[in-house]
Amino acid sequence: MHIAIYGAGSTGCYLGGLMKLCGHRVSLICRPRIKQAIESAGGITLTDFTGQHVKVTPDALITEVKDESFNCVFVTLKCHQLASAEADLKGLAERDSTLFFMQNGLGSLETIQQQLPPERIKQGITPFNVLSRENAQFHRGTNGSIVLQQTPESAEIKSQLEHLGFPCELHCDMKPVVYGKLLLNLNNAINAISDLPLKTQMQDRTLRRVLAAAMEEWLKVALHEQVELHKNTALEPRHLPKALRMPNWIFALFSHRVVNVDPLARSSMWEDIQAGRKTEIEFLNGAVVRKAQACGLNAPVNQHICEMIGKLESGHKVNINALLALVS
Repeated sequence: MHIAIYGAGSTGCYLGGLMKLCGHRVSLICRPRIKQAIESAGGITLTDFTGQHVKVTPDALITEVKDESFNCVFVTLKCHQLASAEADLKGLAERDSTLFFMQNGLGSLETIQQQLPPERIKQGITPFNVLSRENAQFHRGTNGSIVLQQTPESAEIKSQLEHLGFPCELHCDMKPVVYGKLLLNLNNAINAISDLPLKTQMQDRTLRRVLAAAMEEWLKVALHEQVELHKNTALEPRHLPKALRMPNWIFALFSHRVVNVDPLARSSMWEDIQAGRKTEIEFLNGAVVRKAQACGLNAPVNQHICEMIGKLESGHKVNINALLALVS
């Protein structure tokens, strides 16, 4: 197949590299700085916490979409960037490309889906964290299965990924999957606020208690909506808050079963804050707040997290003790 990655940043470049390893023709639709970095490095280097180290060369690096067409396009833009890409995505869909929207959180797809042919709109989840390094190196710092909506294209990709030893799941109903991924992504903001590597952050019981409280607010919304969250870790979603609150010595015994984290891994929201970019907070913790209000529920922990990220986006410092006080 001819596959494109639209909005190829850290995660998109890693995903594009995987598609190349699967044997597909791969085009990266990216910003000029990404194109320049890949050209200077002579390709993309994929690494991960298991020791992966492989270099691949995309078939094309595109900075402006014209009349190109592809079998499928993985849209890896950040949530708040989707609206500005509407014209490109509409053109790609009208040229018979199947679009897999790989955004985290809730609410972004609704901004453009009415402008696209519904049969061309599919969803997917990339569960792992990818850190961009120098010389076009993209490092996967956490584990997890790629999840795609069931289509003929995704069935082919699943078989190829599994042949590489990379787990992949297919689902017809993506709502439980998206809701389940949001549960884990509530930590993105806490990681950004803590300014710690993910593994170090997860070793701090007080910070885990903040995450547990944020998760409980989302679990209450899902229960109210009667959505059973997809299981993304060895533990059932409803058991995660209890596990996170365990004393450190107990949590350390089974934490690798919850998520396997590279010591260097950071959340993408941390990267955005460091680079002075807008974050996806309104589609993550902000989505919990909006959904909770719609259900007649409260989400004070996620609300406070949103406010703190807003301050960081504005260049102000925050006091993490104010967040810790919510669960003391």
